[in-house]
Amino acid sequence: MKNPFKYGELSTGENFCNRKQEIKRLQSAFRDGQSIVIISPRRWGKSSLVNRSVETFKGKLICIQIDCFGISSSREFYAAFLKATLQQTNSKLQQVVDTVAKSLKSLVPYVKYGVSENDEIQISLDLPNKKYEVEDILELPQRIAVDRKVRLVFCIDEFQKIAEWPDGKIVLEKLRSYWQNHNQVSYCLYGSKRHLMSTLFAHSSQPFYRFGEILFLNKIENTEWTTFLVKEFDQTGITISEQTASRLATLVDSHSYFVQYLARICWNNADKKVTEEILDNSFNELLNDHLSLFQNQTRSLTKYQVNYLKAVSAGETQLTSQRVLNQFDLGSPGNIKRNQAVFEDLEILDYASGTPKFCDPYFKPLFDRIFKDPQAA
Repeated sequence: MKNPFKYGELSTGENFCNRKQEIKRLQSAFRDGQSIVIISPRRWGKSSLVNRSVETFKGKLICIQIDCFGISSSREFYAAFLKATLQQTNSKLQQVVDTVAKSLKSLVPYVKYGVSENDEIQISLDLPNKKYEVEDILELPQRIAVDRKVRLVFCIDEFQKIAEWPDGKIVLEKLRSYWQNHNQVSYCLYGSKRHLMSTLFAHSSQPFYRFGEILFLNKIENTEWTTFLVKEFDQTGITISEQTASRLATLVDSHSYFVQYLARICWNNADKKVTEEILDNSFNELLNDHLSLFQNQTRSLTKYQVNYLKAVSAGETQLTSQRVLNQFDLGSPGNIKRNQAVFEDLEILDYASGTPKFCDPYFKPLFDRIFKDPQAA
């Protein structure tokens, strides 16, 4: 029997848990041509959510997706934008040839295309280093949508990375100037650094201020995970009680990626039933799997930063109070603000709720084990 739990890839079909309200909102936005911004920490299932929302529009909507995570310049971005648009809106090579000839006349010398052995369209770009007009690139999605009388959704993951480029603000201004006039294209922009994404879309000084509807993605409720886990285990001949399933989700703070991760380990370790002992042993496996990553995250922390994390781990929320400053040796109040920025940037802590919370569920138990009781490390 195949393990039903997957992580590190898009969740689809039976492997997808809930998000009914979020799917409804996205489908409404895509149907109405409304651009939307999704903000949540990494690995909470943003891409899976978008893909699931698009599924019902087969034949009536074209979805284009790019990820800015590995893109470090505007030139790379425009190339990725163009390549994705051509590849994901055309199923035949002749369509690509016609689209380039009709809508990208200024870039014809820089676009090469062909068909692979698997009949997949292959496109390579060699955009010039010198300045070139990007109007044709940015207008292409709207032109395709109008010509084919179809709605189009352009999805960009890790959108906040654009602001980090030397010419980031100029690029954002240019994108906004074109996209705000596109009535046949919805732009679905999402990212994992909530503080940066919030600044981009909620601050009046930013080019993308009030660009579209903003959806803050929350964690899936424990009760939903419990129902999902019991059903998924049962369908493969393995039982798990509602109590154990609920505790499984609680151990990893209902974090989508880690619920799937821990459930997969439990499934591998179980014979016919997931017991509390199997769950505990599986959770320790999860911690051991992430020990090296944890060590890399904490290796260069200063004394005050370690003490700051000790205070957070102890449940302290008033980190600037004199009692907490003295008890945990946090230094001056100025250290608190600096360390908050550091931990937010490193995605160790999240402050969206107003109080610091660990981003990943493996971090606190490993931190407590290693920094509070070195003998257990």
